Amino acid sequence: MTTNNLTKSLKNDQNEKLFFNKIDKYIHREIGHKLITITVIDQSMKYVERVYSNNKKIYPLLGQKTMPKNIWSKKVIKNKNHFLCKNKNQIKKIYFDYNTIFSLNCGSIINLLILFKNKPIGTINILHKENHYTQNDIKKIDHLTIYMIPFCLMHQLKMKNRLK
Repeated sequence: MTTNNLTKSLKNDQNEKLFFNKIDKYIHREIGHKLITITVIDQSMKYVERVYSNNKKIYPLLGQKTMPKNIWSKKVIKNKNHFLCKNKNQIKKIYFDYNTIFSLNCGSIINLLILFKNKPIGTINILHKENHYTQNDIKKIDHLTIYMIPFCLMHQLKMKNRLK
């Protein structure tokens, strides 16, 4: 599927599951991955909720975790940048679930930040073997984040309504 075909398909796709599967397949074809999850950041910026996972057994849907206060949150949330961990040493310093990540034979991570009106609303989290990803891989798929905006905003509303 070309970028133009993906663009047309994503613009017309209202079904979250089909949409996320297309994002998954596109990223897999472009840069490869062993694990991919998509998370939405709640409006209060206190926690994230998983809305897609290609490994629901290990990383189930709607799993919530508190927003970390570490180098990741500084770079991604505060400074509004994508995040790259190239190896296991970097991952171990940042991710509390590094043992689970390593058990899946993953050792490099890209977190693509999804922004709306300059506010973080979600991430696409892509994992593969150690030293697999580079900054160039981020450039190859960065354009996908714009398509994620409507889905993240709609899910934020669901999250907000659940807390009422």
